[in-house]
Amino acid sequence: MINLEEIQRAPEKPGVYLFKRDKKPLYIGKAKNLRDRLLQHYKLAQKDSKERAIITNSSSVEWLITRNTFEALTLEVDLIQLHKPKYNVLHKYGGGYPLLLITEEPFPTVKVVRGTDHRGMLFGPFFTTSKARKVKRLIHKTFRLRTCDPMPVRKEPCMDYHIGLCSAPCCGYIDRSSYHLSVRSAVSMLLGEVGKVLEELYRRIEEEMKVLNFERCAMLRDQVQALENLSRGQKVSGLQYKEADVLYLMGRLLGVFLVRSGRLVDKQVFTLEGEEVEEFLLGFYYTSPLPRHLITNFEISEEVLWWLSQRGNFQHIRGIDRDMEELLRENIGHYHSPELLGEEFRKVLKIPMPERIEGFDISHFYGDYTVGSCVVWERGAMNKKEYRRYRIRTFEGVDDYRALEEVLTRRAKRLKDGEFPMPDLWLIDGGLGQLSVALRVRDRFCLPLRVYALAKAEELLITEEGKDIRMKKHPALYQVFGLIRDEAHRFALTYNRKLRLKEGLRDVLEKIKGVGEVKRKLIYRNFANLYELLKADDGYLRKLGINPAIKQEVSRYL
Repeated sequence: MINLEEIQRAPEKPGVYLFKRDKKPLYIGKAKNLRDRLLQHYKLAQKDSKERAIITNSSSVEWLITRNTFEALTLEVDLIQLHKPKYNVLHKYGGGYPLLLITEEPFPTVKVVRGTDHRGMLFGPFFTTSKARKVKRLIHKTFRLRTCDPMPVRKEPCMDYHIGLCSAPCCGYIDRSSYHLSVRSAVSMLLGEVGKVLEELYRRIEEEMKVLNFERCAMLRDQVQALENLSRGQKVSGLQYKEADVLYLMGRLLGVFLVRSGRLVDKQVFTLEGEEVEEFLLGFYYTSPLPRHLITNFEISEEVLWWLSQRGNFQHIRGIDRDMEELLRENIGHYHSPELLGEEFRKVLKIPMPERIEGFDISHFYGDYTVGSCVVWERGAMNKKEYRRYRIRTFEGVDDYRALEEVLTRRAKRLKDGEFPMPDLWLIDGGLGQLSVALRVRDRFCLPLRVYALAKAEELLITEEGKDIRMKKHPALYQVFGLIRDEAHRFALTYNRKLRLKEGLRDVLEKIKGVGEVKRKLIYRNFANLYELLKADDGYLRKLGINPAIKQEVSRYL
């Protein structure tokens, strides 16, 4: 644990400080005055759970003096990206967001990568890996760029060629000119600039028809249809910029909106935790490519603009027009100021506004696949990176109380060990019974937090003091607690369904005659669940070497 004497030795100069445990950084920050900032950490630890975790879990604190605050900012971001400290929430996943890379090779392919240090064309970022992989698969399916990496030399193509995901350049089934047309088509789709390649695709279709290459014609036709659909979609958008990142700051919430091909393609809302917005900018673009336009509703200093210009060519636009602002506010959602929320918590619940609330729910399917969820609300918004899910393994059958006790016990142990910041409040989805279970676990582990339960039927908040508060009479509080409860329910239910679908496919196939181990593995690899298998086209199944009659057997069994 850091003591006050150690902090008081810090100089009164700008720089970067590192809280460490066994030489590993737990938290890295910057300061105009190192001593004042470290003393602030020490004082906040008396009432802030995250600050308390930083101070108590650190065995030493070190600092590096810089010439000015901008040097401190850039050094801080460099060190955070290098060490990925546990308590630097914004940058701990500093490998960057997923990007798509079209490689620089004789026969290029598409990869999901992180960071900008790659040879080829980068597209993105994507806020989730699943989105990046979906677009990657769409490119393989539509444009048939090779799926193998590195490209081997084969006499016979692999299965991906037969199911229409690859054009088999490894076997010489496609010449370089035709392959590069497919690459340019994929790039046009990612850029949204389809006009440049459509004319060439139409001309190539005519050439292939003359030599009766109907398979190639069909592939080119599919590419034309995909690009024309994209082109029609662009005309509806009405957004002014074809490629831009729009950053909209609203209180502690920072919305990042990605505009590509003139359309809003993705968004993410971040909660700034004491970090300046410029610190976020440096962290975000440390590993993400800059778009043509960077649009903000806040000022960016000359020093930060210079730093960004070293990473790519872009135009900074300060100010957002009224129509776009309405769209951004709708996407961020309803927002109550911290002042209003704080007043509601003090007036209705007689407590200061919590900085961190953990919500819990249990889900099962007639006693099977029982799971629990933990979601985290932090400083005004849901923090999805902190969500956790639990598989109940200590018993079978229907017992929500016992399942909740197992989940809360596992969570409490991790909180006591300092693996997560201590929350101010636990919110349980349920009534008095669930509240009693949570209070029992809290008291057993002596956790310094409050416990409330939110009953669905009457939207009644039950406090540990025995008060019943009708949430609909207090809309600001209802929005917070209702959001946490609904998120916990959604997260638990999603996990339950995923387990049912995944294990259901496995269980059913093991009970159907004529489906051996090899066939089962083939189905597991190509279908995520029973519904995907039942909806699959018969021709697609035959290409995989699977008899379509299996679908009938599965349906009959179900």
